[in-house]
Amino acid sequence: MALTKTPATLIAAGSSNAAGSTTRQVIDLRSMYGGILTVKLANGATAPTVQAVANVLIAHNSGATPTAGSAGTDWKTIASWGGGTTNNAVSEWSMVIDPAITHLEVEITGNTAQAVTCEAYITQLAGL
Repeated sequence: MALTKTPATLIAAGSSNAAGSTTRQVIDLRSMYGGILTVKLANGATAPTVQAVANVLIAHNSGATPTAGSAGTDWKTIASWGGGTTNNAVSEWSMVIDPAITHLEVEITGNTAQAVTCEAYITQLAGL
């Protein structure tokens, strides 16, 4: 059987997380064999007063993907990365997503005073 890789957009390149708001998106991975996640945060010419944080969360349930939300009953944080408060700083991370993960969420939050540009993509293994 041929290896099948399927790219998916969680947060499109160039998306803006406004100061004091949260940008988040979820994906159902129940029929996938994991993959690789990439996340990028970019500060503008005037950086935020408090950095934006990219949180990666998972849900353990085997049913429908829960509604996007902060860590709590459904969603559990497995990684967090901060974009800093330096003008024009660009921060990028990647993470291997284990086949055991059923639902994934990426959340960008926490920046104050200035918007931060963000993006998140996953390439899923759809067949082995």
